[in-house]
Amino acid sequence: MLKILLSNDDGYDAPGLEVLFNTLKTFADLFVVAPEVNNSGAGCSITTNKPMRVTKRSNGFLSVTGKPADCVYLGVHELAPWKPDLVISGINLGANMGEDLLYSGTVGAALEARDLLYPSIAISAAAFHQPGSKDYMEPNYDTAANVVLDILQNYDLNEIDPSIVLNINTPNVSFSNDLDYKVTSVGSWGPRNPPQVEKDKSVTVAYWTTHRDRYLKNEANSDIKTLEENLVSISPIFPNYTVNEITKQKILLRKELNNRQIVDIDTLVQVGGNSLQKKQNKKKVY
Repeated sequence: MLKILLSNDDGYDAPGLEVLFNTLKTFADLFVVAPEVNNSGAGCSITTNKPMRVTKRSNGFLSVTGKPADCVYLGVHELAPWKPDLVISGINLGANMGEDLLYSGTVGAALEARDLLYPSIAISAAAFHQPGSKDYMEPNYDTAANVVLDILQNYDLNEIDPSIVLNINTPNVSFSNDLDYKVTSVGSWGPRNPPQVEKDKSVTVAYWTTHRDRYLKNEANSDIKTLEENLVSISPIFPNYTVNEITKQKILLRKELNNRQIVDIDTLVQVGGNSLQKKQNKKKVY
């Protein structure tokens, strides 16, 4: 049975993590190590100035007084009873696309697994608006969890290069066999809005980080545009910060489940590493 280490950045008691665990528990041997509190926006940060404590929670998950990357680090080296075949981070509340990849603790946990040479997936469910806003809609965690299960059941994960993270974002729609996947490049939201300023009698008392309420026009093969079209976005990412010319490779994604029509999606993305092969007929996702 596949051994999977689960983590996230929303905390050990986050609903997305619970849904993912319940969806995968009959398919794989799972072990959960997640932050004690919400660590959204933690990125790839780690804890170096204080010791970390681990607590076993009533749901059986382990919580850590550290960052998402710390959870994967401790899970792999100390806490899990085995070395994982795969590390999955999520399900995040809200999409992680464009420049948000630099801030995302969900992606940060998956990148930590990558740094430790383990194949990894970051999975996020789109909401597009923050909790509390008038336009907010609860993410469809069931869709995100079933997309992960679908990939685990129907694609050969042995050929995933551990140097690559599969960053998956799912639209806010119900899961069905007609939901199609697209391999994408990372788009761009554009600059963030200025901070919100709280004042008391003209005296500044606090600043709040705000989010983007508008974004740049993105190409059809981008993660942002793909999610707008209610398709699942799969972006192969790796933290190479060197500016050089990267060969754009043609990506062909074939998805054939439950006798549905084969969908061929050609797009150009910047990738590195190996391919993902379909188990049944060994057709490749390049």
